[in-house]
Amino acid sequence: MKIFPSIFYVFIIATSTIIKTLSEFYNNQQNKLIAETHKTTTELNYLRKQTNPHFLFNALNSIYSLAYKKSDLVPDAIVTLSEMMRYMLYETDNKTVFLEKEINYIKNYIELQKLRLNNIENIYINIHGETRNKYIEPLLLISFIENAFKYGTDYKGVAYVKIKISITENVLDFWIENKMENYKKDPENSGIGLTNIESRLDLLYPNSHQLTITETENNYSVHLNLILDQTQGAII
Repeated sequence: MKIFPSIFYVFIIATSTIIKTLSEFYNNQQNKLIAETHKTTTELNYLRKQTNPHFLFNALNSIYSLAYKKSDLVPDAIVTLSEMMRYMLYETDNKTVFLEKEINYIKNYIELQKLRLNNIENIYINIHGETRNKYIEPLLLISFIENAFKYGTDYKGVAYVKIKISITENVLDFWIENKMENYKKDPENSGIGLTNIESRLDLLYPNSHQLTITETENNYSVHLNLILDQTQGAII
């Protein structure tokens, strides 16, 4: 008759051990998730801080170029830069932003580039689809566009850059192509922009993007297929 209390006692001990083990496992997983989330947030903030100074340096160079030529377009360039800086300072702390605002930022960047160029006949941007009420990681596409103008502009200030953005439901297709007019690798900075955006895509859209880069002797093209965010993210 004593065997039953013994079995019951063993059962209680085993159950307690299992519960304790599962509890410890759950707590460890939660701590691991918190640590990974913190690490991801830190990495994203670092990558964004890389983007902003890079943009500002290029934009100021563009305005300096206009001022050096004593161009009447300097005030327009400063107003455009001001709008872009306002967006960067007050909008991009969110995990995601309105796609419409992000595209407007891209348009302003292109207008700023046009002001400094001697020939803009071969600069195109076409946007198709509904941009309202859709969200995207801020400053995600600008590195591709910066590189296109950097390498697609020759020494005479003539550029060939073609951009197409197509939105179908919650899927964004982004194409950009430029001529290889000014390709000279910088040992210190070459590839920073591309490495930056690839890292951000892997962190933010690990299973919802496809990036294809094609390079020939005369052309460089990028195609990004991206499933857009459905809701606006909180500040990170």
